Amino acid sequence: MSTEQQMFLYFIILNGLIVRAAARNLLAHRSYCGYQHTDDYTRLNNNTFIDEFPWMAQLLYNENLKVYCGGSLINNRYVLTTAHCVNPHFGRFNLTMVRLGDYNVNTEIDCIKHREDDIECSDPVQLFGIEEKITHPFYVFRTKSNDIGLVRLSSSVQFSDYVRPICLPDNNSLQLEDGQILFTSGWGRLGNRLNSTDIKKRVPTVFISIEKCIAHFNEYPKEIVINENQLCAKEIDAITCSGDSGGPLMRSKKNQWEVVGILAFGVKQCGNEYPTVYIKVLDYVDWIKDTLRN
Repeated sequence: MSTEQQMFLYFIILNGLIVRAAARNLLAHRSYCGYQHTDDYTRLNNNTFIDEFPWMAQLLYNENLKVYCGGSLINNRYVLTTAHCVNPHFGRFNLTMVRLGDYNVNTEIDCIKHREDDIECSDPVQLFGIEEKITHPFYVFRTKSNDIGLVRLSSSVQFSDYVRPICLPDNNSLQLEDGQILFTSGWGRLGNRLNSTDIKKRVPTVFISIEKCIAHFNEYPKEIVINENQLCAKEIDAITCSGDSGGPLMRSKKNQWEVVGILAFGVKQCGNEYPTVYIKVLDYVDWIKDTLRN
């Protein structure tokens, strides 16, 4: 190889490293992501506070802007969700907009009373068009493998107490342990209710090892394949149902929240004994970082 060819190859490699490093810097900084004022409050029940889980996103479809999926804000332009929520394989659904900062879907500005003389009102919700829909290059709808996607918003998000990003896990993150308490959130159905909830809910779940998860689904009448890029968790008091696909499975490390999973699928009937299956985010962090752009 000539000196000129060596130099050319060197610059190609260097440019790739620079681009990759720049992409990694596009994630929300660890000093900011995953924090919320709610963690300063005393937890009385499973209802959310008005500023709880401020990274929660609602994905809106078609002209009527119906919410069918959720997602997680990971920086000022990107929402993390499932591939099947980004590009549904059902012709009647088209992802149109993303809504951030919502609490009660029936009100533009939400207010709650902490005490008799302490009323807190949120900022107006933020609505965004879609600039780009991204699915994992090896996503397979039939097998549900690599069911992860990103939504690039049409403009930058304005961060506040009610809208801020969640952290991604990293290689230094502690491994999940069987029986560990994790949380999901969203506006999907709870129990066997026909309609979605109007107010954002907080659902505690128990992490289940992949071996136990496979054993659970071995008893299911239809074949369900669980792979190593997935996680399983079982809701403690309620079951997350339709409307929560793409939403986060979260854990708190010293009051800093990470998205460890993305809700992929569950058995359709609510209130059953089967776990819910999530995409294992840690396995896709490099893909996420490499996909982000300014």
